[in-house]
Amino acid sequence: MLKMRIITALLLLPVVLAAIFYLPQMGSSGALAWIAFCGLIMVAASWEWQRLSGMQGVIAKIYPLLTAVVFTLLSQLIYAPSALLGLMLGASVFWLIVTPCWLSKKWKLANAANLNVLLGWALLLPAGLALVVLRTAGPWALLAVLAIAWVADSAAYFFGKAFGKHKLAPLISPGKSWEGAAGGLLGVLVYAFFLPKNLFFHGELLSLGVWLAIAAVLTAVSVMGDLLESLFKRQIGMKDSSRLLPGHGGVLDRVDSLLAILPVAAAIYLSSLLF
Repeated sequence: MLKMRIITALLLLPVVLAAIFYLPQMGSSGALAWIAFCGLIMVAASWEWQRLSGMQGVIAKIYPLLTAVVFTLLSQLIYAPSALLGLMLGASVFWLIVTPCWLSKKWKLANAANLNVLLGWALLLPAGLALVVLRTAGPWALLAVLAIAWVADSAAYFFGKAFGKHKLAPLISPGKSWEGAAGGLLGVLVYAFFLPKNLFFHGELLSLGVWLAIAAVLTAVSVMGDLLESLFKRQIGMKDSSRLLPGHGGVLDRVDSLLAILPVAAAIYLSSLLF
């Protein structure tokens, strides 16, 4: 399993990095290539979502195609930053307020049936659009945001292995501990401390305290994104969202934290541009 995880990572990482750094920026010829790349991720994730959420019938079969169409249409909001900010703020409210309630109440996806079409879009589309938004700040800025999830996950894993004693959410994800979550937060705070602030518009004008506060918020929502997907899988009895990525499970298994981090980061970024 470890060998397969490494092979898959070695194959995927160059593709992702090449797309981030070498596909044309918005506003240039060929810029649709980046939107198409993000759209492919949305299609794969939406295919897994219709399985995970228990959709039935024709709607389940055409859901990935519908997602691609809706994502393509919404990508035009990149030219309407105020509307896009509203969408990102709405997604941020979901992750900061609705998700903790969901995790507490453990609402079941199956109860919503095909209405999960809308919930899936609420989870996936803001994150996909955030990929488009944040790349306008530059490829290094986008990579810096993506790295938050990787730093948080890695630090949480090692701290949890070394010190984990108190379960974070035993009924949802028994392997996670409060010590691991604290380690993830510490890792991201250290990362944010050393991160070049001029990667982001007006970033150098923000105090260190503000940067660390943003890092803490993004770490918190990353944990909630991880836990929410774990809850969905546990409710339906699935170990992985799919087997699309050998050794890693599915696309949703790899981007669960980013689904939460990306819209919140995009909301902060757009706010700095508009206000």
